[in-house]
Amino acid sequence: MKVKVLGCGGSGGVPLASGKPGGDWRSCSPDNPRNRRRRCSIHIETGQRAGILIDTSPDLRAQVLSEGIQQIDMVLFTHDHADHTHGLDDLRAFAYGRSTPIPAYMSRETHESLTPKFSYAFESTHTNSRLYPAMLADRVFDYGDFEAEGVTITAIRQSHGNIETTGFRVGNLAYSTDVVDFQDKELEKLKGIETWIVDSLRMEPHPTHAHFEKTLKWIREVQPRQAVLTHMNHTMDYDHVKALCPKGVEPAYDGMVLQCEG
Repeated sequence: MKVKVLGCGGSGGVPLASGKPGGDWRSCSPDNPRNRRRRCSIHIETGQRAGILIDTSPDLRAQVLSEGIQQIDMVLFTHDHADHTHGLDDLRAFAYGRSTPIPAYMSRETHESLTPKFSYAFESTHTNSRLYPAMLADRVFDYGDFEAEGVTITAIRQSHGNIETTGFRVGNLAYSTDVVDFQDKELEKLKGIETWIVDSLRMEPHPTHAHFEKTLKWIREVQPRQAVLTHMNHTMDYDHVKALCPKGVEPAYDGMVLQCEG
């Protein structure tokens, strides 16, 4: 299994768009290209499917072009927030080159909130149009194991403050962004993984995201061989965070490639 980190930044990316020349880098050194972070998304290649995309960030077009993504066979949505969905329209070129819409999997809660926002894009809400057909075939899963285009995926329920998000386990890889807490039974579903890409927004506690020490506590409990920190905001300088990480843990960077047992 090959995983590409398309983006590992917070909801505003790094640097933040601001009135400052060049944007707001805060604690991140602009001299280190690994501090330039697009919004969160990953792309997975497995032996069964050429491309599983998790989330459609607002930076999706740039991510696909810079990372050479050529095929997307399915999309998994973690939740409906803008920084994880508002690049959805950039799937047009992938979708219209197929004979059928791209399967898109999401929880019931995400389906209820996301599909009305992009009614033209999903089969269930699309108004018939020969000129612009639906891009995505929306599919709803229940938490736990489900089959998606021949791939077994585990959907993990996560707390994101006042809403729930979905983490995903694909083989021995797990992806857990936008999470501040897990129920014990959900964290148990992560045991035995090899690689874990996991939320770590900043150093200080936050009401909707894990902070650095909380993430390290989860990593010690789950014990993956490799843990990679994502959804880092503009206070998380790459070199500083890397120096604080224990063995087997490192900050992500855009374009990072990981190899993982399927």
